[in-house]
Amino acid sequence: MSVISAPNFSPPTLNHWPLWIELAPTQRVSRGWTSTSWSVVELSAQPRSGEGIFQLDLVLYRGERLAYRFNLASQAPKLFVVCEALEPELWQPRLITASQDEVADYMDAGQPVLDLPMPRVIHQWIDAFIAHHGEPEMGRKRRGQGPAAQCGES
Repeated sequence: MSVISAPNFSPPTLNHWPLWIELAPTQRVSRGWTSTSWSVVELSAQPRSGEGIFQLDLVLYRGERLAYRFNLASQAPKLFVVCEALEPELWQPRLITASQDEVADYMDAGQPVLDLPMPRVIHQWIDAFIAHHGEPEMGRKRRGQGPAAQCGES
């Protein structure tokens, strides 16, 4: 997979990065049954056109900083592409995100989701976004909060 091929790269804004994504199906035969699986075969910051190529905006939100930090800290940070299965042989991407929390909601609703390794340049961009807005609170508990306090126990 080619990732971020952009000789005429135009930099993203602080929270918005237009990307072009190419999806491709793969036919697999198992025990006589043919199935189609989809994958992202290219991610580009360079405008592209053609069959199976879609433009999506990677948008970052302050409220998702904890999810972004969790993803960046993982051994293999990922980007997630939420798709719509128009037909079994035709998928269309609808959203790209770096938030595992956001993508989990789509998966719970049965939406198909593809993932791909996060390019280093996007990792650095998200890191700069978090630094600009401040590190997210990690859910520190203070005295008088939590389940015991809510039940009247101490």
